[in-house]
Amino acid sequence: MTPSEHYLFRQMKLRHHQLLVALADLQSVSKLARTLHVTQPAVSKMIAEIESGIGLVLFERQGHAIRPTVYGESLIRHAREILDRARRSQQELQALHDGVDGRVDVGVLHVAAPFFMPRVISEFKRHSPHVTIGLHEGTLDRLLPRLRAGELDLIVGRVSAELLRPDLSSAALFDDPIVLAVSSRHPLARKSKIRWADLEDQPWIVPMSSAPMHKHLMSMLLLHGLRLPRDVIESVIESTNLTLLFNGPMIALLPCSLAQHYAARDQLHVLPLPLEEGLGPVSMVWNAQREGSAAQNRFKQLVLEIAHPDHLRTQAPIPV
Repeated sequence: MTPSEHYLFRQMKLRHHQLLVALADLQSVSKLARTLHVTQPAVSKMIAEIESGIGLVLFERQGHAIRPTVYGESLIRHAREILDRARRSQQELQALHDGVDGRVDVGVLHVAAPFFMPRVISEFKRHSPHVTIGLHEGTLDRLLPRLRAGELDLIVGRVSAELLRPDLSSAALFDDPIVLAVSSRHPLARKSKIRWADLEDQPWIVPMSSAPMHKHLMSMLLLHGLRLPRDVIESVIESTNLTLLFNGPMIALLPCSLAQHYAARDQLHVLPLPLEEGLGPVSMVWNAQREGSAAQNRFKQLVLEIAHPDHLRTQAPIPV
């Protein structure tokens, strides 16, 4: 066993991992010392001990900040995983002590939130009522880092293939294309024929600018000779988007299933303008490098079962 292996396996403790992660986040020895209620020399001594034990320089100064080297970044990434596993172990033990059977944290993109996830959760709770389900809605650029960090167990939504890496696995669930929708009282809903030019200078509700669908919409508008909209609300909060859409002269991007549900109730009108999105089906994504608990694996299996097309065709969307 080399000296570095001896240090990593025999001497390095959780407090050392916590120190590395905290220093990487704060990028300041003085801030870290204040956070830990210790002196700066004490922090510097602990860092020096870790570097000496491993035999590599983990941090370097850049002006007033201290930043990890390439070796530090590697060790910090593993430190985050170790701390996350320790946290999850504590939660699982506490759950067993309290008579609860675990926890599943799911990242949800808006395309899956209105009707698919409520079905999955309702069915899951019928068989596993004591498992805590944590739902985390957001955009993909915020959810994917949390999945990789172990804060989420899976993500359900539209995930473009170029965003996936070898550490992630995915499974296609169902197609639910995005459509353009307006209130049934919107002037565009009364037109017998809609052209792209009719969308000029209309107010919009769109995904956040970092979302692939936002970029695709802007490309489609430019392709059809329209100016980019100036009256815009960027939102992924589906309930707010629907309320704004019902009560205002706005155009919004909605999953086809959700738009058709409210169109059948004469609350929305789907504009017959194809987006030709090509962004792929709604999928489930999970970290292939992490071994899930029994509850997490059962939840993933249920997602796949309920996403079967024959199952979905027999179900009506749950209203928002």
